[in-house]
Amino acid sequence: MTEKKDKILILDDDPFVISMVEEILDFGGYAVETARSGREALRIFSEQPDLDLILSDMNMEEMNGLEFIRAIREKNADVPMIILTVNKEITVALEAIRCGATDYFLKDENIEDTLLISAKNAIEKYHLLRQNLRLMDELIVKNKELERLSFLDGLTGVANRRYFDKTLTEEWGRAARAKTWLALIMVDIDFFKRFNDTYGHQRGDDCLKQVALILNSSLKRSGDMLFRYGGEEFSAILPNADIEGVMVVAQAMRSGVEKSDIPHVSSTIADHVTISLGVGSMIPSYHATPSGMIFQVDRALYSAKQGGRNQLRTAKSLGEVK
Repeated sequence: MTEKKDKILILDDDPFVISMVEEILDFGGYAVETARSGREALRIFSEQPDLDLILSDMNMEEMNGLEFIRAIREKNADVPMIILTVNKEITVALEAIRCGATDYFLKDENIEDTLLISAKNAIEKYHLLRQNLRLMDELIVKNKELERLSFLDGLTGVANRRYFDKTLTEEWGRAARAKTWLALIMVDIDFFKRFNDTYGHQRGDDCLKQVALILNSSLKRSGDMLFRYGGEEFSAILPNADIEGVMVVAQAMRSGVEKSDIPHVSSTIADHVTISLGVGSMIPSYHATPSGMIFQVDRALYSAKQGGRNQLRTAKSLGEVK
């Protein structure tokens, strides 16, 4: 397999200089493109943005070296650029560096000795920079994936309790600022301990996964989210949902689980798995807290269980949440 050559663009309006520099670079093993004007060089760069280095003359009629550097840098391109010139004034060199040149050296009798060294150093630094940027991007992606996984329940695949706490706090603050509704559903699988005792923990895990899938499918809006709250308990946060809206969703959850007809011979209310739910919705205020809302909705869930299970109850005093 042929090794890919680094590509260098030479920009100069003097054909003798182009020929001389091209010969030096060709000897050094580089792939070379040439341009006689800034406009032509910009066209080549737009067609070949993977250039590894640009060598540009400073004094050209149509577009001088400084103008060309600015035009390249305005494209947010980080390709290294070396200015070649006969001008020995240090102020010219400093101006080129300020405009974004990587290096600056003279067209003199030593150019053959210095050009290949400068080109090699500039390209190596450029490749190292790009490699570091790629590694940083990969690290960011991996860290985001690790963060995502840290917020997932390993069994059911829905968000976990840690992410529930984080999300509820964020949505609470957002709803308080916007003065919009925020709804919460708390779900408990009826007689789940008996289910485990009867069928074993493997079947219990399968039941949890199936119930999570049903509950999650009942959430139709992209902003709604389901969480495994703990054990056989689940919760759902629904931004911008009033009590009527959240009750529709909760009823869909309850009937969805019942219709799935998961056998549960140890239940005292049905021969299949059922769930009890507590629901509530309010417009949060800064003098109230998310924990107060959880407490009230959890009380509604307890009321549903005490009232016979396989039903939902609404929190009655969310306006008094502290």
